[in-house]
Amino acid sequence: MNAPASRGKRKSGGGQAAINAHAVRAVVQILFATGRPYTLETLRERLREFFVEEGDYEKRAVASMSAVQLITAILEAGPQLEALGLQIRLSNGVAQIFTSKIQNERLAAFIAERAPVGTSGMGELTPGALEVLACIAFKQPISQGEIDQIFGNVDKRHLVSVLRQMEMVEEFAGADGRLRFATTARFLERFELQSLEQLRAHMEAKRD
Repeated sequence: MNAPASRGKRKSGGGQAAINAHAVRAVVQILFATGRPYTLETLRERLREFFVEEGDYEKRAVASMSAVQLITAILEAGPQLEALGLQIRLSNGVAQIFTSKIQNERLAAFIAERAPVGTSGMGELTPGALEVLACIAFKQPISQGEIDQIFGNVDKRHLVSVLRQMEMVEEFAGADGRLRFATTARFLERFELQSLEQLRAHMEAKRD
């Protein structure tokens, strides 16, 4: 008598490496397509939803990955993602996808000149970048840790880096040696302000 076909049969034989590859590919596509951060638990929920009925064993195994397994897969994929100019940052259980630092000055200039409105390039400010910029403008001088804390301990280093590349903010060492951020003359020029006092006075007037 012929044995029934096993639903758990492996097809590619790649084992855990293949499972991790399927998971990371899906995570990259989710983060890239939606353009927003996700908690690891939400990503695991999506992976369970998308892969639980897969016929292939290794794809179906993605649905039951633990948080530790998913983190490990993402970290191990770091070099491959970096080779493509991408990185997934994990902070306080939240995953975000970014482009890696642009090392080539001509490439950086090319992207800056052509970045469409609403992108995270250097040409325009996204809503997220505007939020961070407003935080720095009203709380300066402010450290990276203080910025992240204001946003619920969410890592905002990428957006601060974007603002620095746009010359909206600058970094300096405080009296205690800690690095802090403040707005620049370019910031005032961009928003047609004579001084920070003018900005604060405008905001106070709006509150009244």
